[in-house]
Amino acid sequence: MQKMKNKLFQAAIYVRLSDEDGDFSILKKSESNSISNQKQMLYNFVKNKPDIMVIKEYSDDGYTGTNFERPGFQAMMEAVRSGIINCIIVKDLSRFGRDYVEVGRYIEKIFPQLGIRFISVNDSYDSITNEWNIVLPIQNLMNDSYSKDISMKTRSNLEIMRKEGDFIGSFPVYGYLRSSQNKHKLEVDNDAAKIIQDIFKWKISGFSADAIAKRLNALGILSPMEYKKSIGSRFQSSFKTGVQAKWSHNTVRRILKNEIYTGVLVQGKVTTPNYKVKKRITKEKEDWVRVEGTHEPIIARPQFDLVQQLLEEDTRAAKKEYGVYLYSGKIFCADCGGTITRKVVKAKDKIYTYYICSTHKKDKKLCTSHKIKEEMLNKAVLATIQAQISVILNIEKTMQDIEALSWEKREIEKIESNIRFQRALIEKNNKLTLDIYTDLKEGMIDETEFYMFKEEFSTRIQQAQSAIKKYQETKNAIIQGLSNQQSWLAQFRKYANIKELDRKVITNLIEKIYVFENEEIEVVFRQKDQLSHLLEFIENHKSSVSEEAV
Repeated sequence: MQKMKNKLFQAAIYVRLSDEDGDFSILKKSESNSISNQKQMLYNFVKNKPDIMVIKEYSDDGYTGTNFERPGFQAMMEAVRSGIINCIIVKDLSRFGRDYVEVGRYIEKIFPQLGIRFISVNDSYDSITNEWNIVLPIQNLMNDSYSKDISMKTRSNLEIMRKEGDFIGSFPVYGYLRSSQNKHKLEVDNDAAKIIQDIFKWKISGFSADAIAKRLNALGILSPMEYKKSIGSRFQSSFKTGVQAKWSHNTVRRILKNEIYTGVLVQGKVTTPNYKVKKRITKEKEDWVRVEGTHEPIIARPQFDLVQQLLEEDTRAAKKEYGVYLYSGKIFCADCGGTITRKVVKAKDKIYTYYICSTHKKDKKLCTSHKIKEEMLNKAVLATIQAQISVILNIEKTMQDIEALSWEKREIEKIESNIRFQRALIEKNNKLTLDIYTDLKEGMIDETEFYMFKEEFSTRIQQAQSAIKKYQETKNAIIQGLSNQQSWLAQFRKYANIKELDRKVITNLIEKIYVFENEEIEVVFRQKDQLSHLLEFIENHKSSVSEEAV
């Protein structure tokens, strides 16, 4: 001990501040005031220590004390192992770390084994004069408990903010910026929003994600990462390389699948086991926090839903790299349900294109060919679309005569009535659940009956909650259809004078095409349920008018 006391120590001062402790994350300064203050305090302390010479300083600004994988700390430990320093000075134990076990391991085992002098100024601890200090373990435990308490409060506050629809991410997604009035709200970035809208439009027109990425790169459009850098964002990614980041197939798909562009905020997808273990775990989808209407949408809900269906369908890429075949993912065998495959045959300088059942192609015993020439198919589909549009336009004219919005209003009223009924069921079964606790306590039912009733009431509540969710989704779809030009009536009206087919027409209007034998087809249009309800409404309206006339 005496030999160590007479030694000249080459020291490192270590300072740390987490986001929760100070002003670094809020003010975005290169170094927080607290970090500067810690350094100044430690240098003042060393002035009165002739046996200590500071040769290095290490800092971790914005890092939690529960994790020792901090860059500054690790660099300091490397210097320790290299023999560059043999003394470490900190303001107090909490700056060194807030993990009770790890801090104790360093002070009681690692540092003594390496011959390192450790000084915690505010704790009045110096390892060459305090071989054992009863206060130190207690202070260490208090620091650990403080960290645990802060972690629990932070998690709780963040969960509340998520449920209230506040944005708590580090960086807004491409297409949005933090609101200048409220950093927890999003506002549309108009320049990026135009690119988002183009991406969705191109997908509906038949472009693959890879083709969209190539087109954006060819046009010189900055990728999301490069765009954020261009507007001054400090966003970084572990996937960044030395060259400028380009648009990719995956980047485009992430945009096409992100519900945030419809005004919906989905957060809380990942978590960590606790405040000490930082491994990220993906939560079950039902545990995500989803809040609608938190910000202005860039993409209308019907358009977004259409793209989701297109992404799920079998859109086998055509030979032309920029798109897919006209009927990809849309055409099926009417008998076996298998896909209908496009075939091209060359014979005597002529090219014949036709469609055939994929099941028959694999095994002729399982299904017949359902063969149809592409030219015949195109004519049949176009004629069917033209006939459907004619029907829709006639219906729309009829609706204008009997108050166009009355159908939608009636539908919303029916849905709201159903929602009220389901909520009443939930309230009733919640009361029944409370009642059986009393019945069990008073001996009116036994435990077996109690759990049987509880499970039944719980199932009823879950079924009612599920029904409410579906009703609410239908209601939102109707309201959205009323408030923008993406309504289903407008979709058909847009193609009133259609003369030829393209991928956009097929994806916007048609859900499926079934091919029968003898070149017969059946076209299943989108919004068939709405059309059915509309026709029902018109018939009921005519009946009520006839009754009034009588």
